[in-house]
Amino acid sequence: MLVNKSFHHFWQTFLHPRVFIFILTGTAIIFFTFLTNNNALEIAISGIASVFIGIGVNNFSSFETHVKDEKKLQTKIGHSLKVMAMAKKRISRLSDQMGTEGCFKMKKELIEIEEFMNLGISLIQEGDTSLDK
Repeated sequence: MLVNKSFHHFWQTFLHPRVFIFILTGTAIIFFTFLTNNNALEIAISGIASVFIGIGVNNFSSFETHVKDEKKLQTKIGHSLKVMAMAKKRISRLSDQMGTEGCFKMKKELIEIEEFMNLGISLIQEGDTSLDK
């Protein structure tokens, strides 16, 4: 299952136009070496082909890096949301447990902090959905 998924991801990235076209062009240029008897010309043709193949491989690795970075970012956003939700829950619980007599000002501050936490959570969730597009 994991091998199949990895192969599918590899194949999908390999067939991306910025990867496939350069590698295919480099491979096609390599075949021109069969049409010449001049060693210097063969080396020059091979050098040009290796440039195209190198660009294709570089594009492939940049796509791989981008996917890994996206996964890390999604994980960090998820952890941040969980921590903020836990802090909001604790603040809300503290606010509910306080009496209204002598701690009115502190209760008001806790309510404002809870609103800030709600705002932070909604901004992270809003940013999280815009990253998926």
